[in-house]
Amino acid sequence: MTEELLITYPPPETLSEANLKQMMLTREAYTGMREERIARERHAPKLGATAPNFRIERLGADGTHSGQYFQLSETRGRPVALLFGSYT
Repeated sequence: MTEELLITYPPPETLSEANLKQMMLTREAYTGMREERIARERHAPKLGATAPNFRIERLGADGTHSGQYFQLSETRGRPVALLFGSYT
């Protein structure tokens, strides 16, 4: 576990009842949330690691299928900003 996670999510036994009350969590709920976050972090990409490749269809300005695709690996070595959202 990273030091950052230990600071962000300290072990449940180190939290006082006042801490838990402030977070509006029971000790059990906090423990579950912490374990879930730690498990998720284990599988998260590491800083500096190569991003997983993907291919996705670009949409037209009107939201229709364009038949054009973007593939992340084609941008290797160049800065990339990705914006994901739901515009429905």
